[in-house]
Amino acid sequence: MNKIISKLKGLKHKELIIAVIAIVIMLVIYFSSFGKAEEVDTVTQKSDYCTEMKLQIERAISRMEGAGKAEVVINWASGVESVHAQNTTTNGNNTTSQVVQGSSGPIVVKEIYPQAIGVLVVCEGGNNAKIKIDIIMAISTLMDISSEKVLVFGMNK
Repeated sequence: MNKIISKLKGLKHKELIIAVIAIVIMLVIYFSSFGKAEEVDTVTQKSDYCTEMKLQIERAISRMEGAGKAEVVINWASGVESVHAQNTTTNGNNTTSQVVQGSSGPIVVKEIYPQAIGVLVVCEGGNNAKIKIDIIMAISTLMDISSEKVLVFGMNK
């Protein structure tokens, strides 16, 4: 650190200004790209929850003995919901509430993931009664829905 300071003291006026400008530009580029990466990850996380659950179930069923290749359709009660931080102000009988904004949009306090209301599985081993029962039990346990809301069918060959 002392080396850098001593070098900066030895620089002429023009060189010092150029060095400071270069450092400021590098910092701006670093911090602007850092914030955008976080924002993209958050949006991806929200929109991919339902798709990721579907893919995880398809992979798990495909790995079950006798099930074979599987395709899954999930019916969701809603989408992913975000609960935002709010600033509430009370003046006499009037209460106002405003969403708190951060640097990249509203501040999210928590996310509420949707509840599955029905699952359809089509797999190669879906005509086998034991495999069908195993798949129904696995999905109803994993997604916390009743077994009546899970249907399993055999796949056309």
